[in-house]
Amino acid sequence: MKNIPERQKDILSIISSLDISPTMYKNAVEKYKAITKFLSDCGIEADMYPQGSFAFGTVVRPNAKNPSANYDLDVVCQVCGNRADYAPSELRKKIEDSLSSSGVYGGKLIVYEECFTVEYADINGIGFTIDIVPATDETIENKNRLTQKSLEPNLIETAIAIPKHNGNRNYSWLTNNPRGFRAWFDKYNEPYLAASRETYRECLFEANQAIFSSVEEIPHELDRSALQRVIQILKYHRDVYYAKYKDGDDLKPISSIINVVTTQIASQHSPDCSVFELLEYVLNELNIYAQQEKLTFKEFSQLYNNRTVFSRPDGKWYIANPANPEDNLANKWNQDTRIPTFFFRWVKTVKTDLIESLQQESEQQFRVALENGFGITTVSSVLGKKYCDITSPKPIVLQGTAKPYRSL
Repeated sequence: MKNIPERQKDILSIISSLDISPTMYKNAVEKYKAITKFLSDCGIEADMYPQGSFAFGTVVRPNAKNPSANYDLDVVCQVCGNRADYAPSELRKKIEDSLSSSGVYGGKLIVYEECFTVEYADINGIGFTIDIVPATDETIENKNRLTQKSLEPNLIETAIAIPKHNGNRNYSWLTNNPRGFRAWFDKYNEPYLAASRETYRECLFEANQAIFSSVEEIPHELDRSALQRVIQILKYHRDVYYAKYKDGDDLKPISSIINVVTTQIASQHSPDCSVFELLEYVLNELNIYAQQEKLTFKEFSQLYNNRTVFSRPDGKWYIANPANPEDNLANKWNQDTRIPTFFFRWVKTVKTDLIESLQQESEQQFRVALENGFGITTVSSVLGKKYCDITSPKPIVLQGTAKPYRSL
């Protein structure tokens, strides 16, 4: 007989196993603070801070095809001044030269077009890299322009400029706003955190008493709400799902889209809910938005006039970046029509694997759904042979191999 609460608990155990551990988090913070100090000693005054999943508390291991892959943790290195004080290539060279000259960082440094990556040794068999994005403050003129366009003008003050690669080591400035994005996310995540914080922190403390001497010592960056868990579930399921396609890396939704649409949908739901109640609500809403593939913008608006997370005026997809009104997160959706089609197909698969499967009478079929969603190796590493018969049926594998994955 199916035990739905136990099945839900096991799914959460799988996602928890993919999250950054308290030890790894503490080590990563110490490492990027040490880089900040080193740059300061070199005469580069900079503020270094997390961005993306590291900042949002939605980290999962990045490579669905290799469950032992390293974590990629993104940080911004914001140098004092603003974009008027530097050429973008000059700012990059300033940071690159300092890191390359270091006896500590020089041998660990990999130079990419958009960032500098420092690789660290494994801890208990798990390694991590820190991706450093050079940046400086945006100009007052650009901030004023963005403020006038923005529906959330209070977020614009933290806008920055980062070097954008245009080919042949040629760079231009690109406006970004990771701190504004995080402030936006934190505003909607806080009610979800408040609903579960005390219980979650007590459980985290019980499991990590070797690291923390009291609950109060646990950094709040390690708190996890139902909203954060739903985003983690969707991100990892995405990685596994799209890895089955030959060109999956070109088709899969970027993490910022998953973050934005999930958060905006969750803002309409009661925060006093379970992870799976929220997950089902989000998936149901996304399935409604899928009707935009066949309905005109006017038809969809008439039927669902309060649903504006996705919009498609003039037949062009639009997903707003809440911290940058000039950034359409769905730009690639308009360049490749396969992307939205695959996105909504993936949403239906998530619901099949992680919501409908909970009702399966057969434990073996439930196991197959988990392996379809999270991969055989990842599921086995957490659950062992649970829900298996003597031999576990093979999950559906689509033809083709994905390109090497780098987290977004």
